[in-house]
Amino acid sequence: MSDTAAGERFTVRANGREFVGHAYGDGEPWLCLHGFPDDPRTFDRLADELGGVRLLAPYMRGYGPTGGSPADDYSPAALGRDAAALAEALDTRYVVGHDWGAVAAYGALRSDVVERAATMAVPPRFDALLFAYPTQFLRSWYIWLFQLPGAVRLLRARDFALVDALYGAWSPGFEDDAHVARVKETLTTGDTAPNAVAYYRDMVAATVEGVRANGVRDPDEGRPMTTPTLLLTGADDWCIGTELYERADEAFETCRVVRVRDAGHFLHRERPAVVADELRAWLG
Repeated sequence: MSDTAAGERFTVRANGREFVGHAYGDGEPWLCLHGFPDDPRTFDRLADELGGVRLLAPYMRGYGPTGGSPADDYSPAALGRDAAALAEALDTRYVVGHDWGAVAAYGALRSDVVERAATMAVPPRFDALLFAYPTQFLRSWYIWLFQLPGAVRLLRARDFALVDALYGAWSPGFEDDAHVARVKETLTTGDTAPNAVAYYRDMVAATVEGVRANGVRDPDEGRPMTTPTLLLTGADDWCIGTELYERADEAFETCRVVRVRDAGHFLHRERPAVVADELRAWLG
């Protein structure tokens, strides 16, 4: 493949909308879902490390060329429906998600759709964990920032300087300038910036509604998910603390938690060989 970063473009219709994405490699297909601030090309370094696997990475709803508007539904439930529909449409049994892609993956973990999954950087039941770990409530300041009326303007300000700040804060000491430039390009496409902010607003709205209806949820509450899932977290992640994975086994019948040393929030880009080995062992 001549341009590893770009991969091959593909288009697929799932859950009533057209998703555009980048595909890397050949072999067993894996659905790969990106987060914020990011885009599908975040998986290009993993593609360099994985052989015999085809990574299919769509732009999430509302990002870049994938359809969406600020008034769309960006709740975790909607993202989960997207992930399940994409897995079916792309005829894959395996889902890998990072950040918001992890949130989407959790929503798709039904035994009749996904056989095995791997998530990175966001633990299961994150909404409940926010209340159980006060330090994380403070670390998530950007979530509360995005609830403000001028949040989209703040995100776009000074050539998306906030994106530079988040990469630097979440993965200390890691430089990824070329990829960050690509991400900024995606955020300038259409309504991507307001759509990305809407993800956080819809998540908070769903969480507040749940608290009003049922009170603060216990992170250990609910039936365990049946899909065997690998949970990867950067040991030096300053976005979501690795301590939030201490109770992850309560959310699954079968799971494995791996803390990747010398890596922050973007662990799949910081330590791609290590992450690829873990993914190959779990999914391959």
